[in-house]
Amino acid sequence: MTAKLTTQIMRLALALLCVPLLTQCSSVERAEKSTPQQQQPATVEDSAQTTDRTAADWLQQAAAGDSNIDQLRALLNASEAFQQQQQWQHAAAILSQIETAQLTRQDNARFKLMQARWFAYQQQWQTAISELEPQIQYFQTRERRLQGLSILAKSHAALEQYWQASQAQIEAEQYNGNASPDQSRAAIWAYLRQARADELPATRPLANQLAGWWRLAKLFHQHASKPTLLAESLQQWQSSYPDHLAADMVATWLQQPWQDASHVVALLPLTGDYAKQGIAVRDGLLAAASKNDLSVSFIDTQTTPLAEQQSAIIEAGATHIVGPLLKSQVEQWKNQPLPGVYHLLLNETTVLPSSIIGAELIEFALAPEDEARQSARYLSRQSILTPLILAASSRGSERVVEAFQQQRELLNQQPAELGWYQSRDQMQAVVEQKLGIEASKQRIREVKIAAGKIIVDEQERSRADLDAVYLPGNLAQVRLLKPFIDVNLSPFAPPLTVYANSDVHQRANRFGDADLQGVVFTETPGLLNRNGDSESVAQWLNLRSDANLNEARLFAMGYDSIPLLNHLMALIRFPGVHYRGVSGTLQVPFGRVQRTLDWATFTRESVQAIE
Repeated sequence: MTAKLTTQIMRLALALLCVPLLTQCSSVERAEKSTPQQQQPATVEDSAQTTDRTAADWLQQAAAGDSNIDQLRALLNASEAFQQQQQWQHAAAILSQIETAQLTRQDNARFKLMQARWFAYQQQWQTAISELEPQIQYFQTRERRLQGLSILAKSHAALEQYWQASQAQIEAEQYNGNASPDQSRAAIWAYLRQARADELPATRPLANQLAGWWRLAKLFHQHASKPTLLAESLQQWQSSYPDHLAADMVATWLQQPWQDASHVVALLPLTGDYAKQGIAVRDGLLAAASKNDLSVSFIDTQTTPLAEQQSAIIEAGATHIVGPLLKSQVEQWKNQPLPGVYHLLLNETTVLPSSIIGAELIEFALAPEDEARQSARYLSRQSILTPLILAASSRGSERVVEAFQQQRELLNQQPAELGWYQSRDQMQAVVEQKLGIEASKQRIREVKIAAGKIIVDEQERSRADLDAVYLPGNLAQVRLLKPFIDVNLSPFAPPLTVYANSDVHQRANRFGDADLQGVVFTETPGLLNRNGDSESVAQWLNLRSDANLNEARLFAMGYDSIPLLNHLMALIRFPGVHYRGVSGTLQVPFGRVQRTLDWATFTRESVQAIE
């Protein structure tokens, strides 16, 4: 035992144990009463979970240890005890004092496990993986292998590496003796169902359990657009893997109807105040149905009561329903869905659907909140750390801003700075305040007063810490804000990219906008000619010269609804399957269609898509 290590331990213990509420007084007293002879050295796989000792106890034992290895193992136990108590900083402080060169291979593996826990807590996912993956083979207990593999699975999933997450979880469940088959199956499927086609290995894995999961994922990707063919393939899978962990799950699926969309009834407002919106969706449905040889009939929700709508649907023998479009009517249908029919609701509400066996309800909405979440993710990938949001003080804008901020929180990033304005007259003042111009003017005034007749630089300087501005407003608002931003940027500040939502792109500036040059915004692929069916959107706009781009987006929504119906069975159960539509790239993670839009930027003469 070296005096230097003992001194370090004593100093560390003193520093940690003096922190208020670190441990209960009784625990400290119990540790003080114990003598070194009464405390046995920890074994290689000794765990703080298997004793009633606290972190304070282990620190006491580390200080009294007879050898370096005894001291280091006691420190490992102390660190683990702190982690179990969620006292992460204390655990990290101890780990930082451990010299790994003196650890045995098994002790080093345990050290790496605790480091990986710390990195996972810090959401440093790749570092956690790098620390842990080489050590899994050295864990000598089922418990530690389960812990290590579970951290690997969580870390890979956080990096959207879902196949690797699935592999780790499949192996982890072999060591999870406390889990039922249902629990193990659910834990694996939660990761695997999100795996993309390009993640899956090209060839079948050798291990039977892993091969069964791999084949299951392959089937969803191969037959996503053909429900009946997918059902047939799942039956074949059952024959090949009768004893597989997923067998019961597949059997449950096959008890449900897997029919292709053959007769669709659309519920739309074709008269009244929302007729233009309903007709836009109708036109999209008809354009897609003509290409898919599908029958679609329509019911006007403004003139037909709910009971009559349902009677007509049953009489027609419809397999799928599209609509309604209006929120109040969506709420009615969620309370009274038809069993045995798939409902693609063209709006979303907070009303929970009634539980009718056999009814499938999926919400499909063109929600501005989705664009805000996508913008937050995009800015994060662009390494933008300090965005500024300038938004109108209204209920709609507040919902969009809240969605943006919540997404940043999920990404473990600081909230964006906010600047609210009540009216157009306040825009310039809010921009100057948030860009730091008003503060700069005040500093210049103070310097001039202090300098007397001395000439000083009167150039205001905007803030240098901001790296983007997000404007979740409409075209009129962004047109007013953009010049204020440009004129208030000092030549000394880094350039600021301005981001916006699709509301900034309308028919008036469909082919470019000098005032908004450089503004980057989200948009449906069909309006950027970024999809094979984009021509249908362009043709509709030419025919409907009075339609705006918001109605064109509804046309795209209706157009996507037809192929989406046949993708629903796969998309509902396997969100890793994506459908690339004219309204966006579509997924159905939790009973709701999630759209990912494309990105574009304004130039003087055009709107250019961003790869």
